[in-house]
Amino acid sequence: IKGSRVFSFENITERLQAKAHNTILEINLNAIVHNLNEYKKLLKPKTKVMAMVKAFSYGSGSYEIASLLQYHNVDWLAVAYADEGVTLRQRGITVPILVMNPEKSAFEAMFRYNLEPEIYSIKQFDEYLNEVEQYRAKNPSTDSTFKVHIKVDSGMHRLGFEQEDIPALLAALKENNHVKIVSVFSHLAASDDSKHDEFTKQQKRIFDSVYSTITDAIGHKPMRHLLNSAGISRFAEAQYEMVRLGIGLYGIDPSATMQQKLENVGTL
Repeated sequence: IKGSRVFSFENITERLQAKAHNTILEINLNAIVHNLNEYKKLLKPKTKVMAMVKAFSYGSGSYEIASLLQYHNVDWLAVAYADEGVTLRQRGITVPILVMNPEKSAFEAMFRYNLEPEIYSIKQFDEYLNEVEQYRAKNPSTDSTFKVHIKVDSGMHRLGFEQEDIPALLAALKENNHVKIVSVFSHLAASDDSKHDEFTKQQKRIFDSVYSTITDAIGHKPMRHLLNSAGISRFAEAQYEMVRLGIGLYGIDPSATMQQKLENVGTL
């Protein structure tokens, strides 16, 4: 810090030094593996796991966690934004990656780095299809299939296709044979609270109905995933082909029984 003596800048230095701390965030990778295995014990042998590494893996270090999960054969990773996925690809992560909040400006980067977007509205899907056509025009030699994951709004009312939106989605799909639906999924609003179990079961019924409509129209059956961390431990009948393991991986589960089995991951 430099300045004329009349300003007494040394007082600023002293105040800054007074706020110095030696604070360390320790992440226990063995605990991550332990927690992953505890949830896997609840799954059927063929049920796949999508692990959430969004938001810097909940503050735990995205690449380090992603690399560990890749080593332990997690089937899919999920990030919030495309730039998170690009960084993981640049650092050597090869596991399939779902981008949960894909932005139009990032579609081309997603094509180049083999990232798979969540599609949750007709407007967004139209934008995506337009970008696909532009990318193919600029890269005529590509024979890539553009993989997407369709999100259904089964009652949480955050993002997703509602039942009345499905005909428009199917019409858009019929016009483009370069796009493949890898999975259809939804998000439970209250899977951690037994008071709302009937609502959760209603979400499952809506999801099943929409999925049947989609598969009847497209002629193949994409994977389904509905359960989050709390859902894995409470609704075994809804495992389908894949589950999404999020905050539970990092040692937090609303179920007291499950919480006792998990290990603490972060220490400040």
